[in-house]
Amino acid sequence: WISDEGFVVQLLYVGNLSRDVTEALILELFGQIGPCKSCKMITAGHDPYCFVEFYEHRHATATIAAMNGRKILGKEVKVNWATTPTSQKKDTSSHFHVFVGDLSPEITTDDIKAAFAPFGKIS
Repeated sequence: WISDEGFVVQLLYVGNLSRDVTEALILELFGQIGPCKSCKMITAGHDPYCFVEFYEHRHATATIAAMNGRKILGKEVKVNWATTPTSQKKDTSSHFHVFVGDLSPEITTDDIKAAFAPFGKIS
């Protein structure tokens, strides 16, 4: 979503974390893929989770591809885009959705768009 300052926020949700995972560990692991702006750990409730913000969209995208499903301290973590506020969600009910996974971290959104462009409009 767009921040108050008008910048696109590159925010990821990281769930199913071990109670032993720290913000410092997440920043160290995810920072190997691209510079992280921040990490906020949430420990209330059952399993801890965190939000990681990147400076660049391409690093956030590469992190999802590289880290989703990986084990960190014995638990398979879930990494995906943090949900945008409901008021800013785009209506995609008339769209067809295709999941594309197991991609190399070097693959960008533009690469995916180029690969699927022959099949029609892409959102």
